Amino acid sequence: MKKFIIPVLTLLTLASCAKFDEMNKPTTGLTMDSAQPMYVFGRTLYNGSSNDHQRNFNLNDDMYAHYFAQGLGWTDFWRYNAGWGDIFWRDFYTDRLQEYWLIDEICGDEDHYKCIKAANDVWNVVLWLRVIDRHGDAPYFDEEGKFGAGKGTTLPYSKVEDIYADLIKRLQADVTLLSNTSGAWDFGAYDFLFNNDWNQWKKFANTLIMRLSMRFAQAGTFKSAFTAAANDCFNSPSDYARISCDTGVWGDYYDRTFNDWSNTFTNCDFMDMMNGTNKGYATGVIDPRRAFFFLPGTEAAETGSNWDGYPFDYTADTESGIVKAHGGNKSFARLNMYETNGFFHYSGAGNENLSWCYSSYSEALFLKAEGALRGWISGSAEDFFKQAIKASMDEIGVFVTRSGGKATISEADANAYIAALPAFGASKEQQLRSIMIQKWIALYPNSVEAWAEQRRTGYPDYASHVLTYPAVSASSGVSVGNIIQRIPYPQNEYNTNAGNIPSEFSDYNAKNMEKGISWSLNGTGTQSATAAPNNKL
Repeated sequence: MKKFIIPVLTLLTLASCAKFDEMNKPTTGLTMDSAQPMYVFGRTLYNGSSNDHQRNFNLNDDMYAHYFAQGLGWTDFWRYNAGWGDIFWRDFYTDRLQEYWLIDEICGDEDHYKCIKAANDVWNVVLWLRVIDRHGDAPYFDEEGKFGAGKGTTLPYSKVEDIYADLIKRLQADVTLLSNTSGAWDFGAYDFLFNNDWNQWKKFANTLIMRLSMRFAQAGTFKSAFTAAANDCFNSPSDYARISCDTGVWGDYYDRTFNDWSNTFTNCDFMDMMNGTNKGYATGVIDPRRAFFFLPGTEAAETGSNWDGYPFDYTADTESGIVKAHGGNKSFARLNMYETNGFFHYSGAGNENLSWCYSSYSEALFLKAEGALRGWISGSAEDFFKQAIKASMDEIGVFVTRSGGKATISEADANAYIAALPAFGASKEQQLRSIMIQKWIALYPNSVEAWAEQRRTGYPDYASHVLTYPAVSASSGVSVGNIIQRIPYPQNEYNTNAGNIPSEFSDYNAKNMEKGISWSLNGTGTQSATAAPNNKL
């Protein structure tokens, strides 16, 4: 990968230097005279991924998805810190949307800009999902009923289901533009996602259509969109939407939070799954992906294993006792950053495996497995399920060989793991559970999507002890026994746009984090950790 040096940065006012008095006021200083679309696109790709990752996602989604655990008593598992968790919303409405509209304006209706314009739109949809899947309803449509957020005008809140419908229409239009690339200009060196491979962008757009369509699977609202997109989605292990992290540029990704600061640990539930010992889904065999995701701890543990994940069901005053009993932080399993075959490998000299992950071939296959289960497409749900697991393992090979690693998981090892899995299930509900648990593994470390799918289907579930219900303190955003389902609206919205905030969230201090998104398993209601999920298949 090239170093991400974007010339336009010298012309911009950096977001970290601005005061955010209004969410809709742009702060980048971008103008038509000072930017070209490729430079602006490089900025929105990289900053849309890297800005404040720790406070945006690591301290929230990473924990909620049960992928990572936090140390040092920084936060109870389900307590929310508004000064941290509000940052993505703020940056999106100020900087990312301004970048989107600037590229759109530069491109206009010029035919040679058609693919640049489409890719810009696809990426904007990715960022929109990170707003509405975390917060719910949000300002999106203008007074004419068109997508108009980010143009400097305060807007009313739009319903999630209406935003989803428009995002799907936008993606479908992008697919059309990306299907005829004759004469199209590209981003030069600034397409960090697909290196100007327009076919990859098209398949990514279709895979996103499938993802968005499945959010409202219960109602079947977007069944036809799903069916059409499934014909031309990601179809190879090399189809992986990821942006390599440039460790030569300051950031707070896992190279910092895990390796430098020792704030991020592997989660006990996910590590139990890797070890084959998860109480709710025991396989009795080690997952072949474990050696590429993780390394054992460097010191002996009293448990007899240094492959244990970090326990997160603690409050700040009990953490030191848990760590001491285990033998110290160094006895827990570690992210594999230190081997060329490591999924998280990096070095200060260049960009290697460490990446922000957005979508993959295995995700497309898991979506097809659920689509077949629901009767949306033809084929066997179990066959797609097994293909998806195998694809997840094949993707690791593609992931690590780019930086000098070797081909990783053999077909024999993959087949042995699949053969050891619990039964796929007799009922459709049991089969959906199998699909979603394995999808949870395959999505790693894309915690934003994993957490969304847990809320949508209830899987992996707490009721059968695949996930461990954490200690819930009085300061948590949920009542004891309920599941966290959303991130609160930013405090700044209550200060500047309170009249537009949905009435059910008018009290900022209420237990708003336990209220579902409209596509959640129980709709906008609560989800109990003790109740077995029922998707009414």
